[in-house]
Amino acid sequence: MPRNAEGEPRSKPREPWDGDRPEPAAARERLLEVAACCIARNGIPATGIAHVALEAGVSRPTVYRYFKDREELIRSVLLQAGLRLANEVQEHIQSFADPGDKAVEAALFTMRAIRENAVLREVWQPAMFDAYLLQGFTQPASIMFTRVALSEMIETSGWDEEEATEAMELMLRMILSLLAAPEPVRSESELRGFLRRRLVPALGL
Repeated sequence: MPRNAEGEPRSKPREPWDGDRPEPAAARERLLEVAACCIARNGIPATGIAHVALEAGVSRPTVYRYFKDREELIRSVLLQAGLRLANEVQEHIQSFADPGDKAVEAALFTMRAIRENAVLREVWQPAMFDAYLLQGFTQPASIMFTRVALSEMIETSGWDEEEATEAMELMLRMILSLLAAPEPVRSESELRGFLRRRLVPALGL
């Protein structure tokens, strides 16, 4: 067995990707999956390039090949989670015919999913809740996800492009405020009534 300078046995070098090397097109997705697992287990502050590299069985330069820095990696994980949530919301509200009901149920589903999703829930930990989060919640990417989720409602609302964008911003601001300041605590039935009375008229539905 090969030995080092001190005469101790050398450990076998770790094989990249733990011996399961993905195709180049799938490598970035694999890293995003690993990063999501790290965030869900350890939280956002404790997830870095080195953690993801170790978990994936690759070197740090390999991770940097796909993400320029830690911020881009974390942002990409959250964007991916946001898009998945948008698709889930879209599927959930298909059974509701009334546009107002779609808006209310979309808001309720989104808040429930954020609390239950291990990755999205981490964003709402006290240590992460700051001006950066508030700013990102209504950025174009978030509005785009909301438009994907509520595309059917938008199509039947008669809104033009500007009205649709403003409506999605209003939806996000309502959800943001309810997540950030949940008092007074309401049951889901009570919250549904509140959204029906306040959100739906504000949207013009």
